[in-house]
Amino acid sequence: MGRRGRPKIPRFISEEPKFRIFKPHGVPFGHLDKVVLTVDELEAIRLVDYMDFTQEEAAKLMGISRRVLWSLLKEGRKKISDALINGKIIIIEGGFYKIRECGFCMRNRFGIKKHCRNINNMNGE
Repeated sequence: MGRRGRPKIPRFISEEPKFRIFKPHGVPFGHLDKVVLTVDELEAIRLVDYMDFTQEEAAKLMGISRRVLWSLLKEGRKKISDALINGKIIIIEGGFYKIRECGFCMRNRFGIKKHCRNINNMNGE
């Protein structure tokens, strides 16, 4: 039987993560539990918590609804806090995403005055 409901649409991200594994210092890799943070959860956290976009702006940038963005933020923050509090490894992988093309600029497409970090100075700004 096929999947019900609307088809899943890829979430737009600005770039692949530079680092994929974070772990507590001094403990061998094999002795720690792991938490898997998806790339789209990381992008939601990056846009809202790091770059100070509103949830509405971040949802538009990722091409998703505010409700989906909220779910990504909630799950991602829970995983990160679990890893930090309980000393787990964070592995960043997976998710359903697509790299945002430079032409998918926030200002041009949505009228938002901010730009993604990787598109800064694209128009000499």
